Amino acid sequence: MMVTSLRSHQDALEELWRQGLSGNTLLRQYTERVDAFITECFQEASALLKLKGQVAVIALGGYGRSELYPFSDIDLLLLHDRRSKKQIQSLSESVLYPLWDEGLDVGHSVRTIKDTLQFAREDFIFQVALLDARLITGSVPLFDELKQAYGKKILEGKRSAFVGTMEQFCKERHDKFGSHAYHLEPNIKEGKGGMRDIQAMLWVAKAVYGLTDLDAIEASAMISPEDRRSLEASWNMLTKIRNRLHYLRRRKDDQLIFDYQEEMADAFGYREADGMLAVEHFMGDVYGHLQTIAVVTDLFFEHVQELLGVVEKKGQEKQLEKFIVLRGGYVRFAEADLTEHPYLLMRIFLQSGRTGKPLHHLARRSITSHLHLVDDRFRASKRVGRIFFAILTESKNVFSVLESMLVSGLLPLYIPEFGSVESLAQHDLYHVYTVDRHLLQTVAELHQLREEMGELFASLPEPHLLYLAALLHDIGKGKQADHSERGAVMIEAVGKRLQLNQEQLATLAFLVRYHLFMPENALRRDLSDQDFIQQTAEMIGDTHRLTMLYLLTIADSKATGPSAWSSWKSSLLSDLYFGVKTCLDAGCDQGDGSGESEEQGAAWLREQLSEKLVDSDIAGLHIETLPDDYLLAFTPEQVSRHLQTHQKYFNRLQQQVLLFSSNEGPSWSLLVMGRDRAGLLTKLFGVLALHNLSVLAAHIFTWPDNTVVDVLEVTSSVGNDFEEHDWPAVERDFNLAINYRLDLGARLQNKKQPFGMGRPGNVQQLEHKVVIDNDTSQNFTIIEVYGSDTPLALYLLTQILSDFKLTIGRARIATEIEQLIDIFYVTTEDGSKLLDPLVLGKVRAALHDCVGVDEEEVSSAV
Repeated sequence: MMVTSLRSHQDALEELWRQGLSGNTLLRQYTERVDAFITECFQEASALLKLKGQVAVIALGGYGRSELYPFSDIDLLLLHDRRSKKQIQSLSESVLYPLWDEGLDVGHSVRTIKDTLQFAREDFIFQVALLDARLITGSVPLFDELKQAYGKKILEGKRSAFVGTMEQFCKERHDKFGSHAYHLEPNIKEGKGGMRDIQAMLWVAKAVYGLTDLDAIEASAMISPEDRRSLEASWNMLTKIRNRLHYLRRRKDDQLIFDYQEEMADAFGYREADGMLAVEHFMGDVYGHLQTIAVVTDLFFEHVQELLGVVEKKGQEKQLEKFIVLRGGYVRFAEADLTEHPYLLMRIFLQSGRTGKPLHHLARRSITSHLHLVDDRFRASKRVGRIFFAILTESKNVFSVLESMLVSGLLPLYIPEFGSVESLAQHDLYHVYTVDRHLLQTVAELHQLREEMGELFASLPEPHLLYLAALLHDIGKGKQADHSERGAVMIEAVGKRLQLNQEQLATLAFLVRYHLFMPENALRRDLSDQDFIQQTAEMIGDTHRLTMLYLLTIADSKATGPSAWSSWKSSLLSDLYFGVKTCLDAGCDQGDGSGESEEQGAAWLREQLSEKLVDSDIAGLHIETLPDDYLLAFTPEQVSRHLQTHQKYFNRLQQQVLLFSSNEGPSWSLLVMGRDRAGLLTKLFGVLALHNLSVLAAHIFTWPDNTVVDVLEVTSSVGNDFEEHDWPAVERDFNLAINYRLDLGARLQNKKQPFGMGRPGNVQQLEHKVVIDNDTSQNFTIIEVYGSDTPLALYLLTQILSDFKLTIGRARIATEIEQLIDIFYVTTEDGSKLLDPLVLGKVRAALHDCVGVDEEEVSSAV
């Protein structure tokens, strides 16, 4: 008799899935069909006729729980006794070969009961898999004997050890796959709040207490009926998501990556509404389900620890204040009447922060059940406000405390504006967390900065305003509007409820409105431009605001994720901060003295150079003839080194361009010197891209004798170390290119993206625009170009500027992940700004074409 192909069953199930069958129903049907297939294979095996002993085919793990997903592994144990030893290999092949022929991933082992128990002692994962053991076909007595032996020899008397090992495995799993339920690309099986957390709870319930399902756990009061209902709803939703992920990916895949989030949102019927994208609504619900599972399972494990006596002894009680105690490692209420003393709802979190100990699960339940006390009077209470500010500034583990406030529901009720960003997804590649958790992490980063930059914090007269701004700087998100402006208005309303004065309200609004100013401008502006520094000083107004904005910027960047923070960015922000602080300290924001100060600075630098150099006339170049802007861009030591290099290599510099690389600071510095010629900078950028080098910034100068002195900050675009780059080859290719012996355009066009770089398709909505600014700088026209990042982009953009005979004096490359952001400081041939409207229009049109902007759409928008 021929065994029925499993593929036909799978095709039928896939059709049912397309028709809407989902969740546990689909899992059970698939499990039943695999069971039938395996049973048929086993019963048709010729070796069965010769069998003298007993054999049992047992399903383990998810298959054992009848939760078989479309592309999951099939875990089998072929159990046998001694008498069946001769036939077991043939029987195993009769079951396994057809499964492999069907293309299924099968995990299997062939063991006796003794072997099974021995391996269970050695391997905890296998020990846990046996908890889900289910007989598919074969000997019932042999299967029952295994279960009895497992309970007696593996579990009996080892309850605490089992729980401890399970908790350690959970921690290791969370460390690997995500220790929070709000990562932007969550692993819905293995991450925090994922399906494995539910299974860990069920395993402990079964192994320690003999509770076989959620009904039994609820009946034992280990979880409440409300938590059970919430858990089941979230579990069912994750099941549907995982089913669809498997079918979409055509393989086992449990991570909800960006590329599939929009497709999943559409499949589940989510639509854009209330200023939020469909995918943001969908992911918000996903995070809510993950958080529900995380909270309920954490409560379960806390309960288990108490019952097993794992926590500190009950007698170790410490009175923290009236109605609040520390006992068993947890902060608890002690005969507190919350209706009579509602401020205790906030006060207990302060004690948690001060002691570094978490709230007991009964205290958290008590808070949640008394949230009706958080009314307008509570929000406007000065007493409660002081406690809240103390939580922000004094907590040892501020993230955990604020997260507990958020999960309990107190934080979004106390600050309703915060509730609008709860579980709000940020559909981009920069942020690691949802908006709410990003805000909590920003406060935590501020606490870390207070340890590292204590002097700056000590200079602040009202640091509590900085902490509040950190907590709320993104509350304007979620409406597809300028979140900084919207948030500035919202935080003023919060500040009024907290009874802050007008000056404090203005400071709060300022910090939120301008919290992106420093990171954007540090990367995009020439920080040696005194006009820009003075304009920034005038906007900020005083050093206290500047320091708070600087600290908020660092904390915000670090809390965003690895792609938003680097040593290069840190260096630029520091330069901007100290540049503006120096200006404010000197009172430069009170009047226009920048031109005079620049002349004085250049004169002072010439004096310093004269003292350093034996001869002020080097290879026909006199110090007095060096441009002021060049001198002001470098230290006397750097200028001296440039001049000495010019003298040492004078003859070679007339024939070729020389490149000097150095590994200094957060990036690598390239000094490029040679005779100026048309298109030199464009070809330099092209060669660097060819050699997998990304330009971060460039200072471009030409001395009176026509010597180019370009200083570029670069880094590897493929993660290589400085020593791994072939710098002589870079210089060689550069000289070939400027002598028209290397077709850069063709080479870059054919250049393959390095392995591991890029993603399949854009995840976020990229900006495509060109901004031309003639106001910020006195001497330059600033051109900002936004588009999609490609290896050719910088080369093509600078080629366009060169075609219009524009000279690039400065360049800032602020490109982040997929978003191209290139800023050029340019002048015309005669050294003036680009002011001719006709030429401006042509330059803009050419750049628009390069980055894919439709001119007609731009015109109609205007």
